[in-house]
Parts: sequence; C-alpha cells; structure tokens
Amino acid sequence: MSKDCYEIVLDHNCDLACRFCSQAGFDPAARTGLKEAVRRICAAKKEGYKRLGFSGGEALLRPDLFLLTAAARKAGFKIVRLQTNGIRLSDPALCRGLAQTGLTVCKFTFLGDTAAIHDSLTGTAGSFKKSLRGLGHMLALELAVGVNLLATKRNYKRLARIMRFFMDRGVSDFTLIYPLYVGNMRKNFRTLGVPMPEASKHMVEALDLGRAAGLGRGVKALNMPPCLLPGHETEASELYKFNTVVASPPGPDRDLDSDISKAKERGKVCAACLFKSRCPGVDHNYLELFGWKGFRPVKEPPKTNAPVPEPGYLSGPEKCFLEVLKTGNGAPTAKVLALAADLPLCHNCRDGSSVLAAGEALIKKGRVKRTFRNGKYLWSLA
Repeated sequence: MSKDCYEIVLDHNCDLACRFCSQAGFDPAARTGLKEAVRRICAAKKEGYKRLGFSGGEALLRPDLFLLTAAARKAGFKIVRLQTNGIRLSDPALCRGLAQTGLTVCKFTFLGDTAAIHDSLTGTAGSFKKSLRGLGHMLALELAVGVNLLATKRNYKRLARIMRFFMDRGVSDFTLIYPLYVGNMRKNFRTLGVPMPEASKHMVEALDLGRAAGLGRGVKALNMPPCLLPGHETEASELYKFNTVVASPPGPDRDLDSDISKAKERGKVCAACLFKSRCPGVDHNYLELFGWKGFRPVKEPPKTNAPVPEPGYLSGPEKCFLEVLKTGNGAPTAKVLALAADLPLCHNCRDGSSVLAAGEALIKKGRVKRTFRNGKYLWSLA
C-alpha cells in the first residue's frame, strides 16, 4: 500500500440528504470509535504516512473531532485534513477550535454559486449560506482551503462561473468532480446525470480559467479520462496516483488507487489511445448507464491550451510564499525553504522547486523582490 496519505472515515452519519450522495446505502450507525481512531493515527505515523485525513459521512458531527486533530498533531503529522460539507463551520468558535487543535487543510464540497442550486442538491434549505460562511471563516484563519465542485445536470454548464465565484473569495485549490453513479446518484441519474463527453467541454472551460489565473496544480479533474480533456490531459486524475489508504468502519484498510482501478474498464476506443498504458479507462457504473458514445482516442501528443492570462489571483504555493515572507522578510533561499516546510498553507511544499517556482511567479506579478548580496539570494515583499 502507498504511504503518503492515511484517511480515517469516522462514520457514515450525515446532516444533509444530498441527492447525489455515493454513501446513501451505508449504515449511518457504523463508526470508528475514539480509541480506535487514535490507535490508527499513531499506527499510520509509525508506518510512514505523511498526511492524515478525516472524513465521513460528516466528520463534524463527531464531538471528539478536537481530540482527534490534536492527537494527529501530537503524533507528528504536519498536515491534517478535513473533508466536510461545511455547514457546521458557520460557527466561528468551532473553526477556531479546529485550527488551534491542529487542523491545517479543509476541503469543502459545493454544488453551485447560488443557494437555489446548492440547496436543491443537498436537500437542505440554508446549507449554501452556512457552508459559504464556514468557508470564509477557514480562509480568514489562513488554513489551506479547497473546494470540490461536483458536476451534475443542474450546474455543469456553469462550472467556470462557479469556480470564479470561489476564486474571488480567495480559494485557489479546486477539484472538478465528475460523479460516480452509485448510491443516490445512481437512483437520480435521469435527473442529475449528464454524459461525460457533454460535461467535459465545460470542465475544460474551468480548467482553462484555472490555468489562466496561474493556479497550476491547484486545479484537477476527477473521474474524467484524459481523452475528454483536450489541452488538459495531464490534469486528469486517471494519470496520477492518490497514494491514499482509507480506513472505514467496519472493515480493513483500502488502497484508494487499487479500488479505483478495479472499477474501471477499457473499451475498443482505448486500444488506439496514446494514454492506453496509463489510463485505466472509465468507471463501469457509468458505462452501464451511458455506454461509450462520444469517446475518441488521443492519437497525437497533447497540445497545451494557452488562455488569456488572468491577473489578480494567487495559487496556493504563492500564498504560502507570501506568508513566509511576512515572518521572514529578507530571508535567504535556505531559510525560505525551511519556513515553507513548516507552513503547510498550500500543502504542496514537499520539494524546494515548487516553492522557488512560486517565488519566481510572484516576482513577475510584482509582489516579491529578490536581491543578491554576500553570495546569497535574499527574498522580500515588494
């Protein structure tokens, strides 16, 4: 199994009734107890995992979440992530408590940029307003905040517009998710489902926006094969590994990459594709409902889209770099790299090259200056 991220599913209970939920058939009473969760946290650190995640259901329903985030940091994890619908984070005291006990990354799921779209899909009036308030709280606390955007028939044509809505609020990390047709999404596929080839062009519009804004690796496409993302083939999640092991109640640990590959199938169209050795294909649940219509093999090396640059936005690594200089203004390169490693605002500082690339980008944006003195490069705020 991979040794990068260890994710603990605390339970399958939830405070929403989402029409697209993939866990609709799971037992809401199944839970990972406090002692068992702490045991798994300590074991994961000893086994060499670098990041720890908590999810559900809805992990914020657990009153012991503060204890678990504190246990994760005490065990030695620098990156502790929470996946949430975000409605309970409308309480600023809860947000402060999570940050103080050790949470560093918070991932929200949104279905649109309006309450009408979002609330209709979550089945709960007021959920958009509360989740958006929670997003603001977490951004203000300077945690690494990401947004999952799930594409359905209700919102897929607006993905770029929705993404800009959250970019304007300071979000720089996005996962564009094509849904899996299991659970409630399977039941409601006639009203919520849209064929991959039709949804893909709007995903490409959103990916173009992210590239133009300089968000780099902060924007990814999940469950969409590279053949349907022209110009953005390498942003397809099918081409990289999650390196995540999931611990669910009850049951043994599961390797996420292995589970995903087992659910995929290749068709005749895949045999002629340049990505046939790297792409595992298309989820079998999708194929049972929609088939292979609209898929075309990639026969020539991909050409990168070059959209018009969008000024004014910052990527996660760029935000992290600026935070480093707030405490180490005028620092030499070695100190910048050391400070960045201890400030997981972008949770992407595992190598110095990404940090320095962010610094170079900020020089071009007029936000950072670099001078050479006494044989060292010194970095400072412009």
